Amino acid sequence: MSTTRQTRQAPPRTVIFAGLPTLKIIEPPKGSFSTQNDQWCLTYCSQNVSGRIHGKIPSCRSVCLRKVFSHEVRNILQFKSHKDVGADGKARYPLPQEGQPIHLPRYLGGRPTDDPEHGRKSPADIKYWDEGWYVWKTNTCLGVYRSISLMPKTLEGQVKADLHVKAQRQQWKEYQEFVRSGQPPENKWLGPVIPPNLGPDPAPESLLVHLPLESGPLLEPLYHLLAPAGHSLQLFHDNIREGNYQKFARRVWGKAWTAEPYTLASRACGFGYEQWKNKDDDDKEKEA
Repeated sequence: MSTTRQTRQAPPRTVIFAGLPTLKIIEPPKGSFSTQNDQWCLTYCSQNVSGRIHGKIPSCRSVCLRKVFSHEVRNILQFKSHKDVGADGKARYPLPQEGQPIHLPRYLGGRPTDDPEHGRKSPADIKYWDEGWYVWKTNTCLGVYRSISLMPKTLEGQVKADLHVKAQRQQWKEYQEFVRSGQPPENKWLGPVIPPNLGPDPAPESLLVHLPLESGPLLEPLYHLLAPAGHSLQLFHDNIREGNYQKFARRVWGKAWTAEPYTLASRACGFGYEQWKNKDDDDKEKEA
């Protein structure tokens, strides 16, 4: 008769709360690996029968809100891809035309220029992308299309796309001048290749501003209007602090118990009676 040795193993130890449902907190990736939305656009377009018959571009309006993160304009530890970096450590990606001071209205920080075509050449007049929130709007269909086409691109890619579009518009301008001149064809215009016509520039009908808005140009007229009131309030505060009003009140209270108020009132009444009496005498002389 054979005996079998059965080895008994101790059951594994279990945690008391192992059978209860658990709660796991998972933090989404941030920075250059973030999957959260940081740009939203609200677009509205309309068209009518006449516009469809004549092939007109639809009327469109669009407003976008975009957040620029630190890694998009700075070389951080895990995301170093910016080359043209200024002294402040920020990449120098210029804003599009609708965000430059020469294209903004005065109340939003715009600056007038004597040369509307070229603008000022001072580096201080060129604005670059910065961290924070931006609001962009347009009133054209081409502007809406341009905004959607730039959404997949980084700031560097947007700058390159704007430079490419600018070069195409310049090429189309040169081609139109060549056609109007009627001169013999040049080497670069030989053949069936014709530069593309991108249509009107949507920048004049667009606007790009950084939040919060610059309150200086916006409130400057209000500051000029309220400047006298501020000066008056400062004088009032200084007189109260120096006790001038208290001294004046004590003097008035002291004069009230003397004969000077009665004398002043009697003189004023007498002067008024004399003026009224002389007026009646003058009227009688005119009637006579």
